[in-house]
This record gives sequence, C-alpha cells and structure tokens, in this order.
Amino acid sequence: MFFKPIKIAVLLSLTFMACSEKMPVKDDRPNILLIITDDQGYADYSAYDGAPDAITPHMDQIAQKGIRFTDGYATAPVCNASRQGIITGAYQERWGTYYYGGKIFSESQYTIPELLGKQGYRCVKIGKTHYADILDNNAKIKNPLEYREFPLNHGYEEFLGFCAHRHDYFKLKASDDWVENPDDDRMSQFGPLWRNKEKEDFNGYTTDIFGDEAVRQIEKKDKRPFFMELSFNAVHHPIYQAPDKYLKQFGVEKFPEWNPEEESFLDYHARTCWRMEEDPDGRKRYLANLACLDDNIGKVLQALDRTGKLENTLIFFISDNGGSQNTYADNGALNGHKYILREGGIRTPFTMSWPKRIKSNQVISTPVSHMDIMPTCLAAAGSIATDSLIFDGKNLFDLTESKPQVFHETLVWDTGNEWAIRKGDWKLHVVKKDNHFRSIHLDKGTYLYNLKNDLGETTNLAAEHPEKIKELTANYQDWKEEISQK
Repeated sequence: MFFKPIKIAVLLSLTFMACSEKMPVKDDRPNILLIITDDQGYADYSAYDGAPDAITPHMDQIAQKGIRFTDGYATAPVCNASRQGIITGAYQERWGTYYYGGKIFSESQYTIPELLGKQGYRCVKIGKTHYADILDNNAKIKNPLEYREFPLNHGYEEFLGFCAHRHDYFKLKASDDWVENPDDDRMSQFGPLWRNKEKEDFNGYTTDIFGDEAVRQIEKKDKRPFFMELSFNAVHHPIYQAPDKYLKQFGVEKFPEWNPEEESFLDYHARTCWRMEEDPDGRKRYLANLACLDDNIGKVLQALDRTGKLENTLIFFISDNGGSQNTYADNGALNGHKYILREGGIRTPFTMSWPKRIKSNQVISTPVSHMDIMPTCLAAAGSIATDSLIFDGKNLFDLTESKPQVFHETLVWDTGNEWAIRKGDWKLHVVKKDNHFRSIHLDKGTYLYNLKNDLGETTNLAAEHPEKIKELTANYQDWKEEISQK
C-alpha cells in the first residue's frame, strides 16, 4: 500500500561519530533556517510572478539562490493543524488533528528540533507557536510551561514569542494584558512575550522584534550549527497595524488603536477586521505589513552574509497555509483561500536555498509538501539510522538531485467536513455539507479537477470521469485506514 509511511531514525550525526576519534574534525553541517509566514497569499511573493503590487526583493533572494517550488502544499488550510505537519513531518490527522482544535503530537512523535538537538544542533524558536491549545491568556490552562506544545518542551532550547493563534503587533507589555472573551476566536492576544520560561515586556512591533532576535541569534558565538524556526505572525490579522513608515509608504492613515475604556474588542474588531471590500485601503494595509516582513527577512539574510554563514545555511521559506480573504491577501490564479481545501487554501509559497549545495534559479513543478522539510533537514545534517520512527514527508534532495518521475504518489488533506487528494495532475475535492460561515462559502458536492489544464479549479469534471473519482476515493480510503492505525 503506497500510503505506508517512511521509517527512518532517531539520528546520530556522522560528524559526531567521527568526533569520538582523537583527531579533531571540522563540523561542516549546515545551519538550518525555517522561515514561516502567516496567511501569506500565493501571489504575494514577487518571485512567483503574481500580484504586481507585492514587491518582495528579500524573499526573492531565497528563490534566486535556490529553488522555487510552484506546487508546494501545507497539510491543512488553517495554521494550528498545518504547523503540526511542518514540525513533525507527518500528517497531523494521525493523532486526531483535522482542523482548529484537535490534539497535540505525543512525546513519541518527534519534532525537527528534538531530532536535530540529539545531533548537537542549537535549536531556537522565534515568533508564533500554535498547535492545539491557545496557551496564552487561557483560564483553562494553569501552567503553559507544562504543555507539550510549549516550545521548550518539544526540542527548542531558546524561545522568544507567543503561544496563540494571533497576537497584537504593538501591545506587548503586562499593562496591555487583556482578554475580553478567551473562548471567542475573534479575540487577539495582548501583553508581554515569552522569553524562554518568563514573560517580558517589549516596545516595538512584533515583526521587527522577531527579526532583531533572529539577527542576535545568528551573531551569537556558539560553535554548534543552529536550527532556527523564525515564525512571523505577519501577515495575519490585525493587518491594519504596521509601523508608520510603511503606512506612509503605501499612503494609508494609521488606524486608531483599540481602547478598552471606549468599546469592547469585539465591537472594535467588527469595525477594523474581516471587512473585505468595505475597506478601500485594506490591500494597502496588507502590503504595508508585507513590506515590513520582507525588510526583516532582508535583515536576517544580511546577518547571515555578514557573519559568513549564508553559504552554508539551508533556508526554507513557506507560509503556514494559503492567503486569507479577510486580510486582502492575493492568491493569484488559485481558487479559494485560507480555511478551505481549494488550491488557494493549501498551496503556498515554498522556496529553499543552500548556496553550498543547491544550484540557483531552479523552478520545480513537482508537488511537494511542508512535511518534506523534516526529512530534508535530517538528510542535510548527515544522519544515520539507529532507532526507527515514522513520518510521511520525503527528502527533497531525492527530488532535486535525483529527479524521480514520481515523488509523492499522492497528497491528502482532511478537515473533517472536507477531504481532498491530489494524484498527478488530478485533484478530487469532496465537501460533505454546506459551509457558509462568516466569509466562507462552500457548497456540498464532489469536485474533480485537472490542475494542469485548470489551475483555477473552474471546471468540475466529476460527471465526465466517474472512474477517476472511484480510483481517487479508493486511494483516500486507503490513506484514511493507514493513518488510523495506532
């Protein structure tokens, strides 16, 4: 059965085995930088020749120095589920996470930092953490430090950031700490950020703060190679927040910040968020947020170059899921958006560079998955097998250097109400019941597309190809049975 997951190892580095010898051995393993943006549109990355108003020269450098994957996929159309797929290299449905909520990966499900940490990597997490529970400002959680999803409990030795689906970009002090209704998904988190096990007040804008921290970590004097996850909350809501210089650059005025003495946050939210076409400057606000994000990526790349580390740093750049229709993200020719299993919800920017090993200016159209990041990191670290573990991703170097005809025979998604499977150029998308909630408009039905001929998923071929539906449904059922095995 082709869905059988890959077995590899809890790893020991060849380099570290060599270090048991008396002769000193230079550690040539790469640093690894994983950049994750939040709700970035597929076309909002100028290397993808998408939206003409999205100018991202620093993101483009990663594509120019390496590979642009045109068909790179998240494992889910929402962040908490997709981020579990990234960090474990496995389908998060294996442990019961299909959409928002769900379960956290167990102690036996290793993460990238856990495995690289075993090989002597210095593992650092900066920015957003959201896998299952919202740990910050949650009355149901007495001590976030005890939870598996807290970064220091799944492999990271340093952490600066927050543990929630979103956080205010500016309100970063204890005096700002406020949650009106923690159970309402429209709420933002306010207040200080985590610095390892303690909360710390900050002045500034989170995108700048996270970029500055990444530079500090890059410049740190440490002989070990690093693995750094730099997980920006940009360009997630609230996109109306951006530093003045970027608002001026795009000709928009600053939104008044929420004042809890004047109105509830939900009333304020109704005026400022998820306004769709109601805000004529909405796209400009998104672009201001995106420009700040791109400048901070430039800051990080410059730090790598300045310290002589760029040549031997493996960089991945992805968005956690597709662009959101609520923030004026642009998914280009793709149909749909965050929250649903149309291409616009699950296909994301995905670039990868490593100047020492990867040739520049490559474009690869073979479907790949965020799950592939984990096995690729392990391969780059020079690992060998000792004890088996299971994941679903594949080593991207097998694709980029060996160029097999088939890489992933299938990729599968399941949110509970929807499921989809891609096999070659074909995609089957099944919606079990209508979903019309807020800005989501999804009708029950069976949808079959040939993505090579119809990237925008405009022509449903289900009636014309019943045999293809039968084949892909059987493939999905095989996958469902396999991931359900304990």
